[in-house]
Amino acid sequence: MAIVKMNKFNLYAFESQKEELLQNLQKFEGIQFKNLHESLKEEDTSFLSIASNNDEIHQIENQLSKVKFSIDFLDKYIKKEKGLKALKEGKKTFTFEEVEDFMKKSQWESIYEDLKSMDEKLNLLHNQETKLQGEVEALKSWVEFDSPFDDLKDLSLTSAFVGTMPTSLMESFQKEFSQKNDSTYLEVISQDKNDTYLFVVILKELEDTANEIFKEHAFSKASFQYDKKPLDVIKKHKEEILKIEEEIEKISQQASAKNKEYEQLIIAYDHIESSLNRAKICDNFGKSENIILIEGWNSVEENAQLEEIVEDTLNSEYFLEFIEASEEDVVPIKLKNNAFVEPFESITEMYSLPNYGEIDPTPILSVFYLIFFGMMLSDAGYGIIMVLGTFIALKILPLEKAQRSFAKLIFYLGISTTVWGIIYGGWFGDAPSSLFGIDNVPYLLNPGTEINKILIISFAFGIVHIFVGLGIKAYILIRQNKIKDALYDVATWAITVIGALLMGLVPSSSIGMILLIFGLISLFLTQGRDAKSIGGKIGGGIFGVYNITGYFGDVVSYSRLMALGLATGFIASAFNMIIKLIPAPFVYILGPILFVALHAFNLAINALGSYVHTARLQYLEFFNKFYEGGGKKFTPFKSSNKFINIKNNKIQN
Repeated sequence: MAIVKMNKFNLYAFESQKEELLQNLQKFEGIQFKNLHESLKEEDTSFLSIASNNDEIHQIENQLSKVKFSIDFLDKYIKKEKGLKALKEGKKTFTFEEVEDFMKKSQWESIYEDLKSMDEKLNLLHNQETKLQGEVEALKSWVEFDSPFDDLKDLSLTSAFVGTMPTSLMESFQKEFSQKNDSTYLEVISQDKNDTYLFVVILKELEDTANEIFKEHAFSKASFQYDKKPLDVIKKHKEEILKIEEEIEKISQQASAKNKEYEQLIIAYDHIESSLNRAKICDNFGKSENIILIEGWNSVEENAQLEEIVEDTLNSEYFLEFIEASEEDVVPIKLKNNAFVEPFESITEMYSLPNYGEIDPTPILSVFYLIFFGMMLSDAGYGIIMVLGTFIALKILPLEKAQRSFAKLIFYLGISTTVWGIIYGGWFGDAPSSLFGIDNVPYLLNPGTEINKILIISFAFGIVHIFVGLGIKAYILIRQNKIKDALYDVATWAITVIGALLMGLVPSSSIGMILLIFGLISLFLTQGRDAKSIGGKIGGGIFGVYNITGYFGDVVSYSRLMALGLATGFIASAFNMIIKLIPAPFVYILGPILFVALHAFNLAINALGSYVHTARLQYLEFFNKFYEGGGKKFTPFKSSNKFINIKNNKIQN
């Protein structure tokens, strides 16, 4: 249970075998490539250039964009399983060879052309529909105009106008228009709050006068490209819209029936994206006219497997060497833990992975995290729900690795929550006694009357947690042959804290007094040792002595173990009281509904709180005693798995 030991590798091979080699390394999923941009500036590799191929990348990206367009298009029409059924089905799994064979027969390009044609037709139909709907909307205000528009073009002695005017100006317009134009016809076709729709006929010789009046009253002439009456045009447009909608529905049904084509497309997507990844990764390599240089990282335990893959692919026409990591190298971090500890790696990773020179804190973190979470949530009913829910999910759902790991984490935390719930006698709060009349529920600690005991237990856990952190720090320093640092930066703190604790528990303890005084003097003499001046050493010593208060603050932080545990139980009991207040017979209907809803809320909110606060105790009170972090995660070169899972084909020993 530790950080996996890694080494570098250098591989020289013929450029002509690059694609096959990268395919097999992608199946292997055991290496992370190094970027050689800086290395190629060195004298011994200056004959090499960057091995990128932008033309190939552009070509593959073009293919991928076509497949993505096709998938996005069908996503709007293909019916997919949702909810639990979708989770139960999960992604389909293929071997690398199955995908390669499938792609040789795939018709994804013709599917793309077909879907592109459908999309273009749909866009055209939608544009036509939008245009017609807009025209219908514009003509609605002219429905009462009962003359064909074509008749307005054939007038010889008169001029006709149709248009709109602000309703607020209509009164003055009508008055002025009638005064200055004797032989006129004015009809209000329709009117709303803002606009009035007018039809005006005047003698041609009065047209200039009319235009002046129009201008003064913000009259806006309307221009229609129709010959028939507005009502007839609207009717015809609606018939055309109906035909368009029928055509759109027909195309939509055709698209909805393309489930098999959709399956081809998602396989093609992951295959092409894997090809794109292979093309892009070449930007990390060096090349000459015929040779490529590849450098990367892999685990020491997989050296033989990697060498076997290279040998099978290149037939001895290569040079491969493994190089031990140096102190200057930024080694990618890969953790390896047993089945219990592995789900807790995500907690460590949220903070930061360890650097290559550290130890993996996850095994120790897992124990304390398990205890602290259960103590904070502390309800057996909630714990059983967590255990059963995740157990069923692990058994029946095809979860991916990250999902499965998280489900295991919740499963373990549910067990701890159940144990602490039994200790506190909490079963959905006080539901057994308050709702079901079951008295004498067994418990070891009563949160209602033994708060001080629980607080002392919380502080005890905190002290143990802190001292374990100091012990790990001492181990790391001793492993690095820094014996003095282990004494000055761990032993002196431990002695001081122990002395202070003894003085707190037994104020008259002479041993506690001696340890405390010895520790404080030691801190004063050692904590400023790295300063160059006497003043700096004294200041560092004083600051070191003052920092003892930080340890007491850390211990007090563990009171949250008690506080959150009590909060879960008291809130649950308050919800039970609310349910109990519902009068019969309504309680028999509303009671179960409220019980499920309220306790589900309490479980969710307090589980989240426990998750966060337990992590906080690890990160602030525990990790700051020994942990630096800053490691970069090992990201292996592998196939794309956005839509499908491709089996790992590592060679087995």
